[in-house]
Amino acid sequence: MRKIFCFGVLCAVLMPFLGCTSTKEVTSTVPLVYTNNISTKFVVLGEVRYESSDRIGYNEMLKAARKLYPDCDYVIDIMIDQTTVTTTTTTSLFFWSTQSSDVFTTYTMRGTAIKYVK
Repeated sequence: MRKIFCFGVLCAVLMPFLGCTSTKEVTSTVPLVYTNNISTKFVVLGEVRYESSDRIGYNEMLKAARKLYPDCDYVIDIMIDQTTVTTTTTTSLFFWSTQSSDVFTTYTMRGTAIKYVK
């Protein structure tokens, strides 16, 4: 039992030092240019978020990206989240009661806006 405790303490002490050996701080004011597998270069402009309760799609996301970044060419790494909120209202008068519930669904799209570099 004592060996397990000593091993746990040793791991807890050494983990912060072992985890920091591969980190690298990037300080640059110049936009980074990335290259993918088909040798297309692009600059990451920033993150875009679009939220709607009725309709979502890539075109709406691209319009939201172009409002933030006018020179945006494309949006990549898109994630869609659905949030559903149910509200229940109960009205009662002595022995008579009514209950109504409303369901509100909100869709949130997040992605990364990029600009292609020639």
